[in-house]
Amino acid sequence: MRHLLIGIVAILLISCNTKDKTNLNEQNKKVGTIELVIFDTYPQYSKEEVIAAAKALNPIVEKFDGYIGRKLAIDKDGKWTDIVYWTDLKSAEHAAQEVMKSETCQKFFGMIKEESMQFMHLEPVISVE
Repeated sequence: MRHLLIGIVAILLISCNTKDKTNLNEQNKKVGTIELVIFDTYPQYSKEEVIAAAKALNPIVEKFDGYIGRKLAIDKDGKWTDIVYWTDLKSAEHAAQEVMKSETCQKFFGMIKEESMQFMHLEPVISVE
């Protein structure tokens, strides 16, 4: 019985330690590339529809290697900015090609006035945390 109890405690400690390491690894990811997309949407789409379509992309984008996080913002005139943080440029470029194959992503992209879109990958040079 004592050996069983020691074994259970050891498994719990190892399990907790592994989770802590996973969380530390996630926190330690450094932004190596910032993907910045500035765009207008077609007038027939409401702010809520654009946000819902953008949120639907998250489960797809989050699966790509190198993904860190994403922010979507809108200014007072209705111009949108989508900012995606990546560990490296190669991961960002790969994801940008692959999302074009997704029907869910196409719904969001279809809301964007293509001629208004500015798309770029940027290298961070200053980071304040």
